[in-house]
Amino acid sequence: MEGTGIFTDKVKYWRFKNQVNIITKAKEYLKSKGIETPKKISIKDVTTLLEHASFEEDEIMQDSWAKLLANTMNPNNQFDTSNIFIQILNQLSVNEVYILHFIYSNSFLMSSGDRPYFERAELERNGRTQLATRGLLIDNLLRLRLIEEQPPKLHEEIKKRSDEYIEEEDIYSVIVASDKFRFSLFGVELARQIFE
Repeated sequence: MEGTGIFTDKVKYWRFKNQVNIITKAKEYLKSKGIETPKKISIKDVTTLLEHASFEEDEIMQDSWAKLLANTMNPNNQFDTSNIFIQILNQLSVNEVYILHFIYSNSFLMSSGDRPYFERAELERNGRTQLATRGLLIDNLLRLRLIEEQPPKLHEEIKKRSDEYIEEEDIYSVIVASDKFRFSLFGVELARQIFE
């Protein structure tokens, strides 16, 4: 039983260290934006955020949590639904955050509303995971409505049919599903909260 207590203490210490690291990063982000007096946030939001964030080991995840905390405390941030983003970020794996970061880094190049479509294979490659689970990353991002699929297209095909007596052309309309995705408007706002 004593070994369990030591292990539990180590986990608590490790989580506490992560929380301190995330708070320190959030302070640095606020300072870099010139914010001296952060706005007050609810105890529910800050404790929930730090609770979820304390489990993260990966640098990109800790940075995402720290930026979400900093943006929540930013008095210039008009988007005040941090609890939604806390719950969403908690449901993302590090691989999904890499995909979102790739989309974010390659969007808004022409304008602030520029949301280009990306091929599924390109997004999956940026997920940095095994081939067998790559499709699940895209499915989860769709489930959370952070990305949206390009609408299917109607494609007309002409098929020739001939028999002994008649030669005809039949026109068939075929719906072609897309394999391209882009940020949803909700995904854009989450990305701004965790990457800016």
